[in-house]
Amino acid sequence: MMLLTHVQTALRQLLANKGKSILTMLGIVIGIGSVILIMTLGEIAKSFLLGQITGFGTNVVEVADQGSFGPFAGEEPIVFTTEDVAALEASSLLEEIQGVSTSYTSATSLEYNGETHAVSLWGDRPSVFDVNNLDFLAGRGFSDNEMNRSDRVMVLSEGFAKELFNSSAEAVGQTVNLDGRAFTVLGVVQDPPLGGPFGSDFVYIPLSTVYAYIAPPEDYNQITFLLIEIDPAADVDQFKDQLVFEIQRIKHLDSDQTKRLYVESREQFLAIFDNVLVGIQMFVAAIAAISLFVGGIGIMNIMLVTVKERTKEIGLRKAVGAKNSSILVQFLIEAAVLTTVGGLIGISVGLGLAYVAVLVVHAIQPDWGVQFVFVPSAVVLACAVSMTTGFIFGLYPAMKAAKLHPIEALRYE
Repeated sequence: MMLLTHVQTALRQLLANKGKSILTMLGIVIGIGSVILIMTLGEIAKSFLLGQITGFGTNVVEVADQGSFGPFAGEEPIVFTTEDVAALEASSLLEEIQGVSTSYTSATSLEYNGETHAVSLWGDRPSVFDVNNLDFLAGRGFSDNEMNRSDRVMVLSEGFAKELFNSSAEAVGQTVNLDGRAFTVLGVVQDPPLGGPFGSDFVYIPLSTVYAYIAPPEDYNQITFLLIEIDPAADVDQFKDQLVFEIQRIKHLDSDQTKRLYVESREQFLAIFDNVLVGIQMFVAAIAAISLFVGGIGIMNIMLVTVKERTKEIGLRKAVGAKNSSILVQFLIEAAVLTTVGGLIGISVGLGLAYVAVLVVHAIQPDWGVQFVFVPSAVVLACAVSMTTGFIFGLYPAMKAAKLHPIEALRYE
């Protein structure tokens, strides 16, 4: 009952000095609002990106040469061929393999209706769509027979199909010129995550067609990177070790060359990405917490002023029997109420700004489907931090008020 009385008194003091209270709470509002905004936006981004990548399969191991840059600059690149892939698929150590995407990527041009477009070419097996969990929005993918015949057929990415035609359905059956040759559009497939590493204008064609019509002669049978789909129940780390061993055997690589290999599962990449994003969130939140410290200093200063202004009130309460502990609790609760109200306003501001950010993204990129994510733990943490800030920075003024001598307090002018 006494606690409720203290809270009511604190609220009356807050309302009686609105301007001073608002200015005092400003640091708390900014600090808590910043923390909530950063944590909420981080969760929204994480949810979106993880959802995008997870939708394209996590039981996939990516294999590539790390490239002639950084510590590997000037070294002879490791080149994979279709023969290497056949040897890996035939290996008794790699029975967990369920499908392989053998990708040859390059940039080229596509002409339609008198307009030329720069596109990212992805030559592959028909299995590329299953390995990457790509859904067809219209039409179909190329078949093994079309692959064997090196047919000039293609599948367009969703975004590129919409750019060229009014809809995915209208794209099917159309004839376009790719690198100066006529190709028939067989289907339209959903976009890779965020446009993938090569942009959003994707063109998928049979790997054999790339070698027959587009790739330079020296690139015949060469592969840019492998995507290996494995049994979801397989031990990923064990499979990776066996895969590296087999690549080393098939390609006759020494230990230094083996270090050049990039062999990572998407699941592990997601875990690393998650940890990095959490680290960034914590770093930015720590910077935002400086505002909380500044706000706490403001709380302490204003409470010291309040003690001065209410010296006679304190003396009167002590004269009628109020204990030091009662005075201490009263001023502590007033400080806590002040920071808690500021924290609640900050939470509202942070959540509101995060929601507005989602609406802006929806307006700019409606196809992304970004969803607002409410983070209860962030709200609970913000409330706890704001109350704790009030108690910590309100302690000294409260102790000073409790130690006032009643006679001296009554005489104070």
